[in-house]
Amino acid sequence: MKAFAILSLKGGVGKTTLAANLSTALSLMGRRVLLVDLDPLHDLTYSFGINAIETRGVEFLLEKDLKFEDVMVPLSENLHIIPAGKKLKDLELSLANMFVKAKDTYFCYLLRNVLEPLEDRYDYVFIDCPPYAGFVTINALVYAQNILMPVQCQHLGLESTKKTVSLISRVRKFNGLPRRELTVIPTMYDVRNRLSDQVIDRLNTMFPDALTGTRIRVNVALAEAPGFGKTIFEHQPDSHGAEDFRRLADEIAEKFENDAIPALPLAYVQALP
Repeated sequence: MKAFAILSLKGGVGKTTLAANLSTALSLMGRRVLLVDLDPLHDLTYSFGINAIETRGVEFLLEKDLKFEDVMVPLSENLHIIPAGKKLKDLELSLANMFVKAKDTYFCYLLRNVLEPLEDRYDYVFIDCPPYAGFVTINALVYAQNILMPVQCQHLGLESTKKTVSLISRVRKFNGLPRRELTVIPTMYDVRNRLSDQVIDRLNTMFPDALTGTRIRVNVALAEAPGFGKTIFEHQPDSHGAEDFRRLADEIAEKFENDAIPALPLAYVQALP
């Protein structure tokens, strides 16, 4: 099973859109996919029409109050989700307090402990992380071997990349983990705007081996779909958004299933504070 944390320390870059539609595209290709919503705002959960307020979600799984089968929701034959529930925010505060008192890295391994036994059930797991460096985010980075970093095709999107990569590097070093592999995905690409191409040029310089060839274009249908509790493939399967995510799914499958995994350039890692 290939495990991916979807992470950016900038909000509004399309993390949840990426999680919902890339996972769905891969499931339509016959891959068995598990989604995990680790964001206390529950956007991924709501995107599939699940009411987080009425849901006992991933927080109960991490605290071992419930088993996997008790919290997992099947979305289709090949696509399942562990939703976020209303108490996930409380879990974040609880983990922080326990870590301060106990000084034990055990609290960084809760997600790994519950997902590792499931690795024969799925081909991919995608974890939608919140846009901050809390303990649920650290849990995702400790478990996932791979990071997907969506970057909005604007200057502020570029500025957030260094902070995000710095967090990945620091969590890895603090926990003595193997190197995490980074894939950078341009989002909100506007073909009419020269700025989008300028950002792509910068990303090519910063992440020459990690940048995907696929750009997720600005598409109204992508923004509309969650309001109907649907992915782009149910909402408007002939849209540019659906086309882009089919292309991205093909690219991800080709790279990761053939073990040709894009790596974070060493020179960029060495430049981190």
